[in-house]
Amino acid sequence: MENTELILNAVNYAKQNATDNGITVETVAKNAGFSIDYFSRIFLAHTGFTVNAYIGYIRLKQGAFLLRTTDKSILDIALEVGYDSHEGFTKAFKKYYNITPSEYRTENQNRIMCLGEITDKTFANRFVHNNPDFKIVDSDEVIDFLLEKDAKRYGYFCTTIKYCGLTTVAPKGKYEKGFIGIGDDCKGGCYLEMQTDDFMLLTDWIKRFPQRKTFYSDKSEAEIKEFLHFYGITEELKTTPQALYLGEPYEVTPPENINIRLLTPKDKKAITKWANGRKDGYVKHLLNEQDYLDKNNLEYGVFDKDSLIAVAGCGIDEVHGIRLNNCCSIRFADGKENNKLYQVIFKFVTNDILSKGALPFDDIQYGDYAKSHGNFQSTDYGYKIVNRRFDIL
Repeated sequence: MENTELILNAVNYAKQNATDNGITVETVAKNAGFSIDYFSRIFLAHTGFTVNAYIGYIRLKQGAFLLRTTDKSILDIALEVGYDSHEGFTKAFKKYYNITPSEYRTENQNRIMCLGEITDKTFANRFVHNNPDFKIVDSDEVIDFLLEKDAKRYGYFCTTIKYCGLTTVAPKGKYEKGFIGIGDDCKGGCYLEMQTDDFMLLTDWIKRFPQRKTFYSDKSEAEIKEFLHFYGITEELKTTPQALYLGEPYEVTPPENINIRLLTPKDKKAITKWANGRKDGYVKHLLNEQDYLDKNNLEYGVFDKDSLIAVAGCGIDEVHGIRLNNCCSIRFADGKENNKLYQVIFKFVTNDILSKGALPFDDIQYGDYAKSHGNFQSTDYGYKIVNRRFDIL
C-alpha cells in the first residue's frame, strides 16, 4: 500500500478518534502501520499538519459545531471533544478562531453552518505534496480576482469556494491562468472544481488527475465536447447551465385563494401535514425552529386557503459584496402538482430575491427536471446563461 493510502487511513483514524483522551501520535502511527519516527515526518509532508495539530483541529471543529447547535455548557463541550478543562478548551479555541467559545456561540448560534465549516482541509495539502508544481493560494485573493474579472460569470463559483470550503490551488507562476478548488465530500474522498479558460491547461488537468472532476466554461456543450474529443478525452459529460436574472420584476398575480409567504416556526403543523410522513433532511430542516433565525435562509410556503400545498426553498449566499440565491427548489404536496402554479411560484421567488438586493440564480430549471417541474426553463422567463458547469462522469 502506498504512503498516500496509509496516510489517508491515519487521517480517518485520527478524525474518528480525536475526542478520545487516549489518542497519541503512537496510536495513530500504529493503526496506520508506520514506525513512529517515519510516520511523523510523512504525515506532516502529506497533510500540512503535525499529528497533534490535526487532532486539535478536529476537536476544535467539533467543539464549534456543538457551540452552534446545542445548549450544552462550554465545560461539557470541552470534555466531550477531548479537553480536560474549560480553560484548556477556551485557550485553544481562541488561538484558532480568534474569539472565545462564548463569543463564538453568541455570533453564530442563529446561523446555519455551511459545508465549508465542517470539511477536511488535509486534501489540499496532500494534493500539493503529490503535485509540487502547484501551490495553495489564498481563497480570498482568488475570489477578488474572479469577481473583478466577471462577477456575473464567476459569482456562483466564488460562493462555492466559500460555502463548500474549497481550498484553492494554482500552478506555480501561473496564477492568472486558472484555479482548482479542492473539496471534501465528507465521505473520506475529495473532488476537484476547475476554473480556467486555457483549454490546453484544462485538457492536461482532466487527463492528469484521477479525482472526481468538475469544470466551468462559458462555451456551449457542443464546443466543449468537440474540443475534448479532439484531444482524446471521451468521458461522458453532464452539462448544467448556470443562469442569472437581470431584468425587471415580473408581474405576478397568484390564483384566487393562493397565498405565498415565508414560512415560520408557527407553520410546523402545516409542514408536517405537507410532508405526509416523509422524514428526510429537508423536512427536518423545515421543522427546525433555529433555521428560521437565519435571514438568508428562505423557505416559502404556498397556501391554498389554510392548506400548505407547496414549499419553495432557497437561500442567499454572499461573498465579498455579491449576493445571489442558490436556486429555487419547489416541492408540491402529493397530488397537488400544477404547472401554472409552479411558474407563478418561481416568478414570485425571483421577485422577492430582487427585493432583497440579491441576484436570482438558477442551475436546476433545465432539461428533464424542467419538464417534470412546471414544464418551463428559467431561460423562458428572461434568465441569461452566464456559465456552464461540466461534470466528468
